Amino acid sequence: MIRRSPTRIEMRLDDLQVYEEIRKVHESKKDPERKASSSMNPPTWGGKIPQSEIQDRIGYVPQHPASHNRTAT
Repeated sequence: MIRRSPTRIEMRLDDLQVYEEIRKVHESKKDPERKASSSMNPPTWGGKIPQSEIQDRIGYVPQHPASHNRTAT
């Protein structure tokens, strides 16, 4: 249910310029990593991808359950 009317957002030229600067900085940081990783580890087609690599790609950080010391009484 909408409780209020949607707010209009307008893009200005300054906003686009700031976005382009941030995007270029972000891309420049990514490029050296891509070149280094692609030259060292060529893609393996048809092979099984390690679980840790999949978790890194999706940003999943597994939490280890706390160990419980249960004693029978």
